[in-house]
Amino acid sequence: MITAVAYKIAVVILTIGLVGASSTAVYYHDQQGTQISKSADLNTQIASLQSQINSLNSQASQLNTQITALQTLDNQLGSNNGQLISQINDLNAKVSQLNIQISQLEAQVSDLTAKLKLQSNRVIANGVCIYWDCPSGSGCTSGCNQVGTEEFIILGLIPYSGYLRVSWTGAHVSFTVQVLDINVTTPIGVSGIYSLPVSANATANAWFNGYDCQPVPAGTFCPPVTYSATYWY
Repeated sequence: MITAVAYKIAVVILTIGLVGASSTAVYYHDQQGTQISKSADLNTQIASLQSQINSLNSQASQLNTQITALQTLDNQLGSNNGQLISQINDLNAKVSQLNIQISQLEAQVSDLTAKLKLQSNRVIANGVCIYWDCPSGSGCTSGCNQVGTEEFIILGLIPYSGYLRVSWTGAHVSFTVQVLDINVTTPIGVSGIYSLPVSANATANAWFNGYDCQPVPAGTFCPPVTYSATYWY
């Protein structure tokens, strides 16, 4: 288990990379993309194995049908036909081999399914508009709160260490997540897509900071931004 001190050091390094170069941010995105690709690949493998299992089950069923027919014929002939008995034994052996293969494939499916379950995610927001002048029906109704140029986002529980994948478009903003008292901030951009590290039960606030904002009598006007966020663990 990673210690709090070690995690802080890791986050500091990641923060420096984010502030210093956008290529690091691309690395985060690619890393998250790799995880998604792995999930898709596992699903493909599971589907392929299940298809093989179905095919083998079908073959076994056909052989069992032949065995039943031969046993019926053997009974009609007095249950003493050596040739029929030999054929029945051969078919039973083939069915046993098929059942062994099926069991092996089912074990592989169980193993891959267990691995797939380790790659879980929770959608925090999907195409939600924040700040002012959002199109009707697309604005944030819960889980966000604007304070000046900052729009705070409620992440919900973060019970496991992982990544927060966030993307946005619309105006010049940056996104920050607070992990173990350290702020991890993305570069500023009109649009962006990043994966930021989060720590189990140690991830606090998260917010967007607007850079196209203007003071108005009612407060602070910031152009609308549409964002999506997913917690991967």
